[in-house]
Amino acid sequence: MANAAADNGKPIRLVVASATSILGAFLALAVPFLGVPVAAGALAGLWYRGRRITTLALAVVAGALTFLIDPAGPFYVTPWLLIAGPLVALLIERRTVATAVLVSTVLMTLVWAGLLIGVSTADGTSVNGYMRSLVKTATQPALDSVTGTTSEARATREQITLVEGTFVRLWPTVIWIMSFFTTLGAVLAVSISARRSGVAVKSPPELDRLDLSPHVVWGLIVGGGLLAADTFLGGWNGGVLGVAGENLLRVTQWVLFLQGVAVFASMYKRAGFSRLSKALGYVLLGITEAFLPLVSLTGLVDMFVNVRKLPRDGVAETTAPPPDAPSGRTGEDRPTEQ
Repeated sequence: MANAAADNGKPIRLVVASATSILGAFLALAVPFLGVPVAAGALAGLWYRGRRITTLALAVVAGALTFLIDPAGPFYVTPWLLIAGPLVALLIERRTVATAVLVSTVLMTLVWAGLLIGVSTADGTSVNGYMRSLVKTATQPALDSVTGTTSEARATREQITLVEGTFVRLWPTVIWIMSFFTTLGAVLAVSISARRSGVAVKSPPELDRLDLSPHVVWGLIVGGGLLAADTFLGGWNGGVLGVAGENLLRVTQWVLFLQGVAVFASMYKRAGFSRLSKALGYVLLGITEAFLPLVSLTGLVDMFVNVRKLPRDGVAETTAPPPDAPSGRTGEDRPTEQ
């Protein structure tokens, strides 16, 4: 009787997963960091139940249907779904959560970059030129609202122009940050689906014990070297080396920011802060402009000084199956769709 009930539930599960995946695909057109995780959780639910061919086909179909709203949708939503669904599901089951986040963030960033290159090429301009026109369109109403020749009006116009130039230079960092937060949501959704499916996944360490690889420092070294080379060459080829170096430094700064937040999390824990106090502390670290470089610097120092006295041979990620998971059930003994 139990098997019969499970069999009867399969069509319903497939319909729900299909509807959720399609909904997530359409949401991803406007809000990727919301839509992609929604679809990823549904796709992972099928993946972990052995319906792997169905999962891949559903990701492709859901992405293709976005053509109804955006003709270019299938070219970027479909890769996002394949990365955030099947690939992340495979990585967090067989590797680690950190690997899943790193790999999917890089791949999603490449998809974003490919999309911008394709759109700008179709528009007959460079990516920087395309981004400059987008930013100009977004900031023009603000510029038009600033009237007069007072010092305040001039300062406001200069500030808007500065923001425009900064965004155009740092668009690679922007898409990396967007990909990172989209990936975090997708990994969380896939992890929930894994546990509901009775799959043992490798849990990440608690925030206060997060310890990133010291190889992150190479981002500072290479980024600084590119900036120095750009200065030495006098802005060769439009200053492309300087722009690349600046973006690499910005990305590395945010990675070090995570390490720094982990240090502060350890301090909060030792001080016995309540959950509310911790939450307020994290918000202050993130929204206070003066704290951003300080927290990143703290993360850099921790990599070399080991402020938290963590074992530098790595913090083992534990495998913790859910309490209601069937004993001994792993990814190897689940039925695989033919």
